[in-house]
Amino acid sequence: MSAAMTEDYDTYRFGIGAGLSGVGWHAVDLEVLWTRWADSRVEGLKREDVETFSVCGARSQLVRRLGPFTYGSSWLAKLRCERCSWVVALNRGTVEPEIDLYVADADGDRRGELLRQIFTAILADAPPGPEATPGHRSELLAHAARHRPVSTACQACADTGGAGAHGADVEQCPQAVVLCQECSFTTGTWAGQWHGVSTGECVVSAPCSVLLALAAHYDISVVQGAR
Repeated sequence: MSAAMTEDYDTYRFGIGAGLSGVGWHAVDLEVLWTRWADSRVEGLKREDVETFSVCGARSQLVRRLGPFTYGSSWLAKLRCERCSWVVALNRGTVEPEIDLYVADADGDRRGELLRQIFTAILADAPPGPEATPGHRSELLAHAARHRPVSTACQACADTGGAGAHGADVEQCPQAVVLCQECSFTTGTWAGQWHGVSTGECVVSAPCSVLLALAAHYDISVVQGAR
């Protein structure tokens, strides 16, 4: 372990792993992995013979060059596993930055604040799980996070940028839609740079039924409509 890793153990404990089934970036607990590697040497096995699992339980491949599983990582700007992310946040005590990460996707729409209220209610109610492993609390938080309100621009903005579509003075797309990206149909990795864009056939407005059900359970009032 390097000197930097020793000084900032909480940051470097979790590395970035590529999921071996499906697409996404996961968090790998290096403390657990190093223990498994040590045990494998005793058993006469090689490191590559040891299966790696993320903190959410997905079979993964640790990608060391991507660095630690942190908010500043450009690799985690997309396809970040919400289940892993909440386990890491609860372990590190970075709950507020984790909430802000998902609320920001609403781009200032008040439906993002509904998500914040739901997160706060879950944190106050659901029991915590074992250290650095998924449990009731982290899984319910991740479930809500996957159905977070996401502000999406119109196709013209996607094609030419906001200034080209609506003029240099327009700061926000006037045709922006706040949807549930989990419930809506969006493009996959096959779309290249347009990955995650709604194609229009199935658009589910936020808050979706999942967030409404959680709001009802926690007696959180819901104000329909945007901004």
